[in-house]
Amino acid sequence: MKKLRLLFIFLSFTLCYKSDVLAQQRAGTNRTFKVVGTIINADADSPLEYASVALLRKQDSVGVNGGVTDVSGKFELEVAAGEYILRVNFLGFESQYIPDIVLDQEHPVVTLPEIRLTSKATTLDAVEISAEKSRMEFALDKKIFNVGKDLSNNGGTASDLLDNIPSVTVDIEGQVSLRGSSGVRLLINGKPSGFTSVNSADALKQLPADMIEKVEIITNPSARYEAEGSVGIINIILKTERKQGWNGSFAVTGGWPQSHNASVNLNYRREKFSFFTSTGIRYRWTPRLSNESREIFNADTSYYQDQIERGFRGGTSGNLRLGAEYHPDKYTTLTGSILMRKGLDRNEGSIRYLNYDFQKILDNILLRKNVENENDHSIDYTLNFERTFDQKDRKLTADVIYNSGKDTEAMDAVNEEYDAYNELLGVPDILQRIRNSEDQNELTVKVDYVHPVGKEGKFETGYRTGIRNIDNTYKVEEFNNELAQWSVLDNISNDFSYDEQIHALYTSYGNKFKKFSYQFGLRGELTAISTVLRTTNEINKRDYQNIFPSAFLSYEINQGNSIQVSYSRRLRRPNFWDLNPFFTYANPQSIRSGNPNLNPEFSHSMEIGHIKYWGDASLSSSVYYRHTDGVFSHISTVSAEGVSISRPENLNTRDDIGVEFSLNFSPVKKWDVTWSGNLFQGKLNAENLGFANQTNFFSYTSRLNTKFSLPYDFDFQVMVNYRGPERTPQGKRYQTLYTDAGISKDIMKQKATVNFRMTDIFNTSWYRFESSGENFYIFREGQWRTRRQVFLSFTYRLNQQKKPQRQRDSGGGGFEGGEE
Repeated sequence: MKKLRLLFIFLSFTLCYKSDVLAQQRAGTNRTFKVVGTIINADADSPLEYASVALLRKQDSVGVNGGVTDVSGKFELEVAAGEYILRVNFLGFESQYIPDIVLDQEHPVVTLPEIRLTSKATTLDAVEISAEKSRMEFALDKKIFNVGKDLSNNGGTASDLLDNIPSVTVDIEGQVSLRGSSGVRLLINGKPSGFTSVNSADALKQLPADMIEKVEIITNPSARYEAEGSVGIINIILKTERKQGWNGSFAVTGGWPQSHNASVNLNYRREKFSFFTSTGIRYRWTPRLSNESREIFNADTSYYQDQIERGFRGGTSGNLRLGAEYHPDKYTTLTGSILMRKGLDRNEGSIRYLNYDFQKILDNILLRKNVENENDHSIDYTLNFERTFDQKDRKLTADVIYNSGKDTEAMDAVNEEYDAYNELLGVPDILQRIRNSEDQNELTVKVDYVHPVGKEGKFETGYRTGIRNIDNTYKVEEFNNELAQWSVLDNISNDFSYDEQIHALYTSYGNKFKKFSYQFGLRGELTAISTVLRTTNEINKRDYQNIFPSAFLSYEINQGNSIQVSYSRRLRRPNFWDLNPFFTYANPQSIRSGNPNLNPEFSHSMEIGHIKYWGDASLSSSVYYRHTDGVFSHISTVSAEGVSISRPENLNTRDDIGVEFSLNFSPVKKWDVTWSGNLFQGKLNAENLGFANQTNFFSYTSRLNTKFSLPYDFDFQVMVNYRGPERTPQGKRYQTLYTDAGISKDIMKQKATVNFRMTDIFNTSWYRFESSGENFYIFREGQWRTRRQVFLSFTYRLNQQKKPQRQRDSGGGGFEGGEE
């Protein structure tokens, strides 16, 4: 049945493709006539994205085709031969009409000179806007999710936001996965950031969702991107604005259990200068819980243990981004920015260990109480240079990025022993303290050059170098009651250093022939990693150089209907924590460590994608296959004393084949529905670690996001997320399901919005997994998302209008654009 479901979906997509081809053949179209051009914002001398363009018949001014410009301000409209007038609209700008456009056998393609729009001299007091910008868009090599206005993200964090993106999941520890695999590269504004380079899980939980404009999912990156990320790249775009003068937004949110935040985004733009800033502050204090049952099999007997963990975690964190942009002339742009993060967190909790004998009769109880304070900060400095030329699409860019950060953690713990009747045994308590200090510095320099070739061709090349150093000191001490002093536990404490250098050179070439487009690229990377365990003077060097090809082929069946085939080779490097042989001692019965001998994993990814538009509806579908060598997986062992030790290991291979789709449509006016899913078959081979049989599993994820625009400026949104079960080499993870909902109302003449939302309405967002080995069985459950939460927020927009929906009409007279 599982294979039949995959086959049915694949055949459905194939039939959709064939029906379009047959329809085109029946229509008898054997010649393509089109009008192409570029729309420019004359005030800012920059491309105008989402400007509306429409072709009108000259004899009666009836609209026959229309659309909107892309991120480069470009458009392309296909029509039959004839005489036309082009109409260009954009909210807040003067409309333009381009007359006397003639398409015939001698002039099948008309390329218009740049069309420059200027802003209107008057400003409307109020503008009626029927819908927001489409939540999802498609580009040649990525999917773009416009999340800035998503009600389900209001008041949340970047971690919450990503967990609502199709094919993306966030696990109980905040680690991000794409299409079921964790080898994902996270970027901020298209660049690596110290903000997420070391502990991305904590960083994403501290970044307010209100600061994020959109998320780009790149499953098969081209040679231009870093090879890091065996399953792809997730690029988080922070909010900014390109309008003239002052503009921005202010937001404040209160939540219960306590989760409060406030954010400000401000921009000031003039002809040659612009300044931008965004800041967010967040306070949270939320409960956490988990339960675990263990069965330990020894040679002569067995025993059991239950772990009950309860606590609160939270604190205050803040982010500040400052930047400026300077245009000395129409060809040159200089941009500088600073991104700072500061966090003061606290973690209070207890773990109750209930120890049973072989008959499962309670023997004794151990209670461990933890109090941890964490102080971390990081700062990114970014300098960007961009140079354009008279030759269209020719461009040179250069970036210098430096980031540094420091994270210190101090935990105090006490262990109390009780008998089976919950009475203190009278033995001295065990006092421990853990101190962790981590410093990191990273420098990245990259240069990219794009050179047009002929009418549609493009040659790209570039160089990137990255240097990073991380120093980590981890010390665990226990109080010696006899000596009345603290003693260092040498077998747990360590002093670890990590040095990394990555140098890369790439080149790619692409062109277009009629309805065919292609791009081929090659990237070479040299990696040199050195780790030093100073406590034992152990030095481990990991040097390797690799070639990463990529290829893209696309065919435009007809307007709004295209198919693409792509391939890329990627890798996932073991990071600082993966290689550090010591990791955490917060729970002495569950220790996680790194593996200094871990090798990188390499993957080959192939994908066939199809995009189809029907007016306001769209369907994106793809069939993909990914083969990974040396895939990372955490493998657990349990000692005779019941201590679980988990560390990453390289498995032989993993193979994934799947079908992914995303359907967006409007059943009726003011009702928008997005349904997405990912169905995949996975196969793990871990024979190199002694697992005799391959692990085969079928899994799937599905998300339903529906939004209603109600009378009196109310909007209502519901999002349902489902993640199917998945096998691991040692067990399985169970399915999870949760539902979020929100309602908002525009006030103050649409300058402000009040939003109320609730997460996990039915309290179902529990994680459950089990694992087993030769001498153990473990079942664990808990909640990484705070239980049911409610949020109330207020947003005020300064000189901004709510963003209208990107329109995909195929004809007619109403092609109104809107502001980005």
